[in-house]
Amino acid sequence: MRIWAGIFLLFMPFVLLAQEVVSIKEGKAYNQDELAPFLHKLTKSNDFVISYRMQFTDKPTEKSDYFILAKNDSNLAAFSYIEKNQQLKPINLANKNLLLVWDTFVQNELFSIKNEKDIPNFCLEKYQIYNSHSYEFVLIGKRVMKRLLYYDPEYYDNVCYGMAERRKIINSVSVINYVVNN
Repeated sequence: MRIWAGIFLLFMPFVLLAQEVVSIKEGKAYNQDELAPFLHKLTKSNDFVISYRMQFTDKPTEKSDYFILAKNDSNLAAFSYIEKNQQLKPINLANKNLLLVWDTFVQNELFSIKNEKDIPNFCLEKYQIYNSHSYEFVLIGKRVMKRLLYYDPEYYDNVCYGMAERRKIINSVSVINYVVNN
């Protein structure tokens, strides 16, 4: 028995280091009143729920469709939510594609970057375009949530240099589009 305990204590640090520790930073306390009901429902049975949608500022009444990635322990699942029909449907994606999306979110620091409006960035071209689009991510944990909203990040990435967070949002959206459309 002592031998097994010794082996366990010897290898335990390696097991703990291999586990991915993700937490939402720069967030606020979980508040279901600030979430769409379908996101609250998914949060009940998952450790993390990350939703993404593109919003068009010139069509505020137009409904947006969502891509949702849910993580419970080490299990990942993808969903789409069609706002017009109020339908939540699973998306059948291979595990490697689900993992690619999750890893992209982690590598691009979605869990720790700030919302665009909270990042100081002087740019002369800042108010040059109107009626474009925004990328919105909502990251939800059991106790913490945060919303990331970036206005036309591709345009501003080209004309206003120096905000790495924009590039991270663009990368995350690119991977979602790649996985969903292939």
